[in-house]
Amino acid sequence: AAPYVIFGAKVPPHWLAIGTILTVVGGIYGPKAFSSPAAAAPAATPAAAPSSEPELDVEKAINDFLASDKKE
Repeated sequence: AAPYVIFGAKVPPHWLAIGTILTVVGGIYGPKAFSSPAAAAPAATPAAAPSSEPELDVEKAINDFLASDKKE
């Protein structure tokens, strides 16, 4: 295979493939390897307080819609 010309230098395709693989692997595992263990464990967040709004009951809403549709 013919080499690519990058910034005036001839670069063989296999070096581009190796560089791509190393960049992807380094991007995934690099931050994990260089972070401290304390920073890796996020602080526990408190549970969300229940809101004053009632939760949406989807099944009831569908049944109400179907019932009103049958009346028409």
